[in-house]
Amino acid sequence: MRRAFVLLALGALLCPGAARAQDSGTRRLLGGLLGIGGHFLTSGSGQNALGDVKFASDTQLFVRPAHRGKLLITGGLEFFNASDHFLPFSGGNEFDLIGPSALVTTPRVLGKVRPFVSVGLFAGRVRSERLGFDRTDLTPSLAFGAEWPFARYFTLSASYRVSEEIHGVNTDGFTLLLRIF
Repeated sequence: MRRAFVLLALGALLCPGAARAQDSGTRRLLGGLLGIGGHFLTSGSGQNALGDVKFASDTQLFVRPAHRGKLLITGGLEFFNASDHFLPFSGGNEFDLIGPSALVTTPRVLGKVRPFVSVGLFAGRVRSERLGFDRTDLTPSLAFGAEWPFARYFTLSASYRVSEEIHGVNTDGFTLLLRIF
């Protein structure tokens, strides 16, 4: 839990524009922490090292988006976590991405599905108690999918994340999230 607060404080310092984001920065931050989901690994090496389904969370501390036609483009810090335990608890097998990323999407309209693409360069970490290693490497990652804001503060998100292998472990997989913001 202490690590999560340190990461959030670091994100606030490195990304001061997040507080001016389209949605309230505090609300988005809490939504990333309180959102719940699952990450479903699709590779044999990922399932071998980490297991099948992991609890997932994705917190994005992004600046106010720039409008380019019908697209919104934004960027900042992203914290992705897939682990055996629901945040803020830690331990077990875990996959983390922490670093700068950019997001391209369309405006949020209640009840309407909107596609998105996110790309970044992360400090990627894989901790496998099954295979007995904990490794952190610099890794690019791409996520693409769609969000469906079905209520004022609730959004369902489905995506597929592709990342470079970390210590021979392929962490690619589907992520389903219920975001609260």
